[in-house]
Amino acid sequence: MFMDNMEQVQIPQSELTNFKEKVKRWLMLDIQISEMESKLRDLKKIRNKEIEPQLTEFMVQYNITDLNTETGKLKCSAKNTKKGLNKDNIKLNLSKVISDISVVEKAMEQLENREITTTYKLTKVKAK
Repeated sequence: MFMDNMEQVQIPQSELTNFKEKVKRWLMLDIQISEMESKLRDLKKIRNKEIEPQLTEFMVQYNITDLNTETGKLKCSAKNTKKGLNKDNIKLNLSKVISDISVVEKAMEQLENREITTTYKLTKVKAK
């Protein structure tokens, strides 16, 4: 085994065996999760893209805001959302308030100076 700094480290056999078992379990769970997520995506697609628009259209058309069901209440409500912020949007709106383009550019540079945090995540790369 090699570490990032290219130092060879001797791993005790018991720890290596334990590690291998955990990797096998992780891979098994990953497969199960992928299968369930696929089924969940399909169910959500049917619910959200096919049935929900029909239900909300009917409820809005007939001014129905609440619907009592055996498992609880369905509520039809309107939701307004704003588009996400992006560089072009920020720059355009800053330039409406600040006439000096160099100040706008300086402000844009400052917005890019964000703190970077590092986290580690295990991902599976499919074999070719």
